[in-house]
Amino acid sequence: MIVFVIAIFLSAALLFAVQPMVGRLVLPSLGGSPAVWNTVMVFFQLSLLAGYALAHGLERFARPRVRAVVHGGMVVGSFGVLPIALPTDLIDRIGDPTLGLLATLLVGVGLPALTLATMSPLLQAWYASLDLPRRDDPYFLYAASNAGSLLGLLSYPLIAEPLWGLSSQLVGWTAGFALLGVALVPIWASLLKGRRSQGMPAPTEPDAPAPMRRGGPMMWVLLAAAPSSLLLGVTQHISTDVAAAPLLWVVPLALYLLTFIAA
Repeated sequence: MIVFVIAIFLSAALLFAVQPMVGRLVLPSLGGSPAVWNTVMVFFQLSLLAGYALAHGLERFARPRVRAVVHGGMVVGSFGVLPIALPTDLIDRIGDPTLGLLATLLVGVGLPALTLATMSPLLQAWYASLDLPRRDDPYFLYAASNAGSLLGLLSYPLIAEPLWGLSSQLVGWTAGFALLGVALVPIWASLLKGRRSQGMPAPTEPDAPAPMRRGGPMMWVLLAAAPSSLLLGVTQHISTDVAAAPLLWVVPLALYLLTFIAA
């Protein structure tokens, strides 16, 4: 239980600490425009969406051992691009600043971001499948994940940025990623050994779902998109009228995360 809490907390902290860090990395190439930070946030929101989709696919279609091997391969493969070094020359080669920045982030930090984005849903699902305490209600891991996100986000402008240069920040983040890999080893081992819970009922065919009214799924999509859109809009406004500084970047996102912890 402690290993799962540590792994999910650390993965969330790393994912949200890297966002303002890569925003700072591209400032020499693109300047301090509010659009830079907004584009970085859009990239990581897309990474989260892709990570959740991948986690869903692995849980639905892959065997436990395959899940562990794929996830382990993603973690190991991420070390191939660490410490993070963004190929900012892509911005000039592509021409369009927004597309160039997205391509730069995809090449430089895409795999680690995708790997970290899969952690929260996968670890919660794996915890529920193993013979561990509170496996029937693993949502305390969700709270730990969002608490880690908030701590990682606020630690950058309050601790990392004032105390260390970018090179030291990158090395420290890489060390944290390595520590996460160590914490994941016993979890992968449990999946590979097939330590499934004996008390879980055998999977059965689900009942036919009730018919959903027209527009139902789209309404849920729009409701999910609304706070994300408002977050970007408020951040754009603050960064434009006050300053494009890391501390002001993270305040709206921190409030956004607090709503998930409260819920």
